[in-house]
Amino acid sequence: MTKLNQQHSLLKIKLLNFRSYKEVELSLCNKHVVLCGPNGSGKTNFLEAISLLMPGKGLRSSKKEHFPYIEDHDQSIHNDWAIHYTLKRGENVHEISTGVQSLTTNTKSSRRYKFDGNFLKSKDISQLISMNWITPTMHNIINGSESLRRNFFDRMISALNPSHKNRLNKLEKLSRERTKLLEKNIKDESWFSIVEQEISQLSIAIIVERQNFTAKLDEFMASPNSSFFPKVRIIWSGMVEEWLNGKPAIYAEEKMGAYLEKERLDRSFSICGPSNSVLKIWFGDFGKPSELCSTGQQKSILVSIVLAYSKLLKNKKEFSPILLLDEATAHLDEEQFQAFFDESLINSSQIWMTGTDKYIFKKLEKSANLQYFVINDSNVTQLVDL
Repeated sequence: MTKLNQQHSLLKIKLLNFRSYKEVELSLCNKHVVLCGPNGSGKTNFLEAISLLMPGKGLRSSKKEHFPYIEDHDQSIHNDWAIHYTLKRGENVHEISTGVQSLTTNTKSSRRYKFDGNFLKSKDISQLISMNWITPTMHNIINGSESLRRNFFDRMISALNPSHKNRLNKLEKLSRERTKLLEKNIKDESWFSIVEQEISQLSIAIIVERQNFTAKLDEFMASPNSSFFPKVRIIWSGMVEEWLNGKPAIYAEEKMGAYLEKERLDRSFSICGPSNSVLKIWFGDFGKPSELCSTGQQKSILVSIVLAYSKLLKNKKEFSPILLLDEATAHLDEEQFQAFFDESLINSSQIWMTGTDKYIFKKLEKSANLQYFVINDSNVTQLVDL
């Protein structure tokens, strides 16, 4: 039987030609790490490198062409870049690497993973690693666009279930192909019938997965451990969600198939489904929609969601997550940050934090041992004594 809730943490990380780092290596002696330094020194770049241990675009959702190191003196770009991790996973230590190696400067190469010397698919890596993060820009998720909210939740779901991401990609491809044929006025009833049935099945599966995920988050957020963080409710709404209300998935699939056929025959290119779902977040203590909350309340909502997701990762995956906190105190005051850190210690294997002032982390040492590094112009040195 698999032992649940084991710890996994980084023992070493080495960056080669990544972002602002030509080459840097950190060896760790304590589990929890503080990276401090002035704004623009390279702290977030380093945290982003850690986040790429997980498949995807990392904590900044960056395009892959932004990852290579650029020489300052001539602005030349190193197309090849790599990150090497030494990861302690339970009682075992593993060597993991990711990056891009191109044969020529014109070659477009995808990012690959190696695990203990063997190439591994990204979906397999995602099953071995558990990670969560919070950044200053994530505040926009609470009061930003619907697409931003959907993408945020889809990323969390995909980390737990890689097939969710596969369904999203396949749905996008089929929807794009259908739209192109409609624009060209091509009439192929048999093709449209097959594709619209598949679009319906994928859409319902995606929406059901979203609803199941947020229901699990709601369970954790209904009774927060700390009074600093509010109860939060998350509700999906939309045409398909209405079809699913109290009805089996097959009913919603048939309704959506009929809808797509009618829209096509009416020469309308509109489409319902996951890309039209509306996500409402409620500040539970006051029954207030998040967009009407104060900035402080919105930040508390975000922290509540991140904490609940860490609990869910711990509950569902073999290992408690590694937690990355960029500009850790940007969202919270001193008391809230201490409560957030203490709560995170319960549900995380390792915590990485960045900040401009190293002394703001001093009080956290009553809860855990911290290892400090100073970053200045992408040069990293260990700080022995505050």
